[in-house]
Amino acid sequence: MKLKKIHYEMPIRVTREVLWKVLLQYGDVSAFHAGVARSFHVEGSRNEASIGCERVCQIVDLGLHITLKERIVELVEGSSYKYEVYEWKNFPLREMYFEFRISGSTATHTILEINIDYQAKPAFLTPLMAGKMKRLARDVLLGYKHYAETGETRVPIGKLKAMYGSHPSAEVQVV
Repeated sequence: MKLKKIHYEMPIRVTREVLWKVLLQYGDVSAFHAGVARSFHVEGSRNEASIGCERVCQIVDLGLHITLKERIVELVEGSSYKYEVYEWKNFPLREMYFEFRISGSTATHTILEINIDYQAKPAFLTPLMAGKMKRLARDVLLGYKHYAETGETRVPIGKLKAMYGSHPSAEVQVV
């Protein structure tokens, strides 16, 4: 079975340079993003995004305590990076990748894209998880949007959804 692909993009009212500085905060994403209960860089890795940089993210979702170990596998300075989830606990995965990409900018905003490629284990769960993965993509981008635009940290996702509405100028695709 092929990996399921989720694509979501959202305009963020900051310059490309400011958005890249936010994305570079790889190891300590939980310091500003409320969707991650705790995160830290793996010993030997830097806190800043770079090829091979590793982190651990602990997430609580529907009462499950999920642990993900992640490693950056591709990076284009000032533009994008992709990381693999190489180890997990309490999450039905076979394979998963996240990519963040700054795709364009105007005088008033910059577009941030997220691409999630995944396959569940067992495989029949893969299409069943599409709705959850779409919501995850949107929630992740809302967290980055709010932090980049305001500097406010750890705002709960429910509050962000109330502030920005259910569909802030965004596009989602499932392949």
